[in-house]
Amino acid sequence: MRDAATSADEPVWLEPWSLDEGSDRVRALFADAFEGDPDAVASSPGRVTVIGDHTDYTEGLSLCVPIAHRTFVAVRRRHDQALRMVSGNPPPTEPRRWEGAVEALHPGSGIDWPDYVSGVIWAMVERGYPVSGLDIAIVGCVPLEAGLGSSASLTTAVARACDEAWGLALDSEAGAIELAELCWEAESAYVGFPCGRLDTHTVLRCSADEAVVLDFATAPPTLTHYPLYFHDYGLRLLVIDTGERRDDWMDAFKRRSRDAALAAEALGVRSLRELADAPDGVERVAGIEDPVVRRRARHVITEDRRVQEAAAALGGLGPAHDRFTEIGTLMLASHRSLRTDYEASTRQLDAAVDMAFAAGALGARTIGVGFGGGALALVRATDADRVADLVDAEFVRQGFAQPTFVLV
Repeated sequence: MRDAATSADEPVWLEPWSLDEGSDRVRALFADAFEGDPDAVASSPGRVTVIGDHTDYTEGLSLCVPIAHRTFVAVRRRHDQALRMVSGNPPPTEPRRWEGAVEALHPGSGIDWPDYVSGVIWAMVERGYPVSGLDIAIVGCVPLEAGLGSSASLTTAVARACDEAWGLALDSEAGAIELAELCWEAESAYVGFPCGRLDTHTVLRCSADEAVVLDFATAPPTLTHYPLYFHDYGLRLLVIDTGERRDDWMDAFKRRSRDAALAAEALGVRSLRELADAPDGVERVAGIEDPVVRRRARHVITEDRRVQEAAAALGGLGPAHDRFTEIGTLMLASHRSLRTDYEASTRQLDAAVDMAFAAGALGARTIGVGFGGGALALVRATDADRVADLVDAEFVRQGFAQPTFVLV
């Protein structure tokens, strides 16, 4: 695979850092910003959703895997309540700095990178942990706004570093659930973004060599672990980051969340998950009077069912080719649903999915919130470069900005 391209006629590949490289980078930033050494260094990966987007906030199902790209955080305890932060992202810009105080943290103060970090500290205070001031340095290689869980990678890395620095002993399965919940609170309650629990629980509770199905019918969600066989059978997940996102993506996401709630209310159920498990669920959705709300509900219910089918294929005993072809077909169906029923796709995402499939991918779909960002394709490892070449050329042909690529 080629390194990052220097000209627009070659695909640009975003490579992950090794654990040592990431640790060295964040230690160097910490020393430059604050002098001395940190008390703790921690990291967390991004994640990609194979199937199951816009289902976590409707008590549904998602099939996810962590990625090799990570956020690295170094922290040092202070003897006062001051918070000093420095972020080395994104290069090659100068590091960004922020200063505040633990006692001054309050929800709704903003939606920039310091707010995600502050939100973790605030959530720890709310849960009664012995919190003091901190010096915090942050670097990372998770692509931003690509549908890869970059904000959860940041909050969970901060939480892990705080856990180690303060000696909270949360390095167990129960501790991972605790950290995932407080990081979700940091983003949903402190930052004010109405996200579900998908990202934080995936990155803290799923290891690098497995996939996980999250069931959001309970809070916190229950997880079912599956071996990730893709590499064993010569397959890879190819992320295509369009580098574009609608200006109103956050408002659009909030409207989708409200529509899902309206659908449940119209159907007289607590959540749409009840219909996903009902034999006549799709037929009942057809009775919703509002056509927009009807389409939103149809996506959620059919997406839950696609997760169930993909999990069965991943853990099945039939011929591998048939099972992986089925997963690819489900990915394509998921994208069609996101494009038509949830209206979360864009011209660039449609082009990425269509060209990846035409180039030989088993399947492809929009990932994450949508409204721009990234698409995911299931490809043969030997085809990854060729698929990227053809997608890149198609973007040039249609006059889009050049995409970037990540191999999982």
